[in-house]
Amino acid sequence: MRTARWLVALLSVTALLAACGGGDTNGATDDGAPPDAVDPAECGLAELDAADGPVEITFWHTMVRANKDWLESVTDDFNRAQDDVEVSLVDIPGYQEALTKYRAGLTSGDLPDLAQLEETAVQVMLDSQSTVPMQACVDAADFDTSALLPRALSYYSQGDTLAAMPWSISNPILQYDASKFRAAGLDPTQPPKTLDEVREYAQQIVDSGAAKHGIALRIEPYIFEFLLAKSGGLYVNNGNGQTERATAASFASEEGTAIWQWWNDMVADGLARNTGGQPNNIDHMLAIGTGDAAMAFEASGVLGIVRAVLESGQYPGVEIATAPLPALTEGGGVPVGDGALWIPSASSLERRAAAWKFVEYLSSAEMQAALAVAGGYAPIRTDAAEQPELVAQWNEDPAFRAGYDQLVTGPNTEASVGS
Repeated sequence: MRTARWLVALLSVTALLAACGGGDTNGATDDGAPPDAVDPAECGLAELDAADGPVEITFWHTMVRANKDWLESVTDDFNRAQDDVEVSLVDIPGYQEALTKYRAGLTSGDLPDLAQLEETAVQVMLDSQSTVPMQACVDAADFDTSALLPRALSYYSQGDTLAAMPWSISNPILQYDASKFRAAGLDPTQPPKTLDEVREYAQQIVDSGAAKHGIALRIEPYIFEFLLAKSGGLYVNNGNGQTERATAASFASEEGTAIWQWWNDMVADGLARNTGGQPNNIDHMLAIGTGDAAMAFEASGVLGIVRAVLESGQYPGVEIATAPLPALTEGGGVPVGDGALWIPSASSLERRAAAWKFVEYLSSAEMQAALAVAGGYAPIRTDAAEQPELVAQWNEDPAFRAGYDQLVTGPNTEASVGS
């Protein structure tokens, strides 16, 4: 049964690669040539200036719970603060649903003026040739990108051309119950840094009876992808698709095999609970609440939701702490995960510019700090990390800064920039 489950996991990752046209390659076009120079006029700023009355746009987003509440509030603030743009929000249940709806809209014409899509959609979106390069608006507005995180810019760029604006970004981190660590005689301020150390901690947790399992492991392709990246392994060939378009998976490497072996042995030895790979499965996090496990790998962007659940009184005694994602060795870096903002070219010029105005607002240091405070996302800018509101939160609850710290530490390599 364990072998069968791992075959399913392998097929899931392979299917993801196929669905994305050979991986999330954003370094080159099909023939390896750099993209054509963008025209700032495609952004439509002149047309917005000439428009009569506010230009109405729709924004498809996938925010939920605390993050959705925050977005609705700041959108209302934006709409009230100026008379040029009126933004209407359209809720989409999840990233996959958003991409499916977008692809259907390429035929039906039902497309938004701004769309939030996750990092696995990059190659699909580039191949669709259906968006205005964000670089056109960056150039037209003379928007300063110097404060944006290099890895975030690299991931959402094709060559030197920014295709989409990184926005609601996160990455997998270690989330654990500090109270279970203490019950097992472990120091919660010294979390494991490598997968071998995770095994050692899990063994002590199980032996002490602090939890039934040391860690709950959800079968999720992106978790493996980030473990691989931080361990220095490449997901696809051709330099992770950075030198030219990827044509084959390369994760059955020494690093990839070692991660799978670690995962398999953890489950086989009862130190980890396999919570399966069903979509939207949160059993790995529930396992921490119920005492079935003490640790899990999960995206930093859900930390606000986790905090809200705990503050509601559920799972008393659980103290969620965070740490960088462990890997085979120390010292690696992770790529960005989660959402970016795309402007469809089907929109009129004035609506493109209106969408850009909202992108500019959402990408400001103030809004990025506020989003990080609301939901745990990592800010895309270094100056957002200096905003008093975020500094205060990180000082009060350091768990919220783990995702950001991962993106600004470690080397920028083909592995850490991402596939």
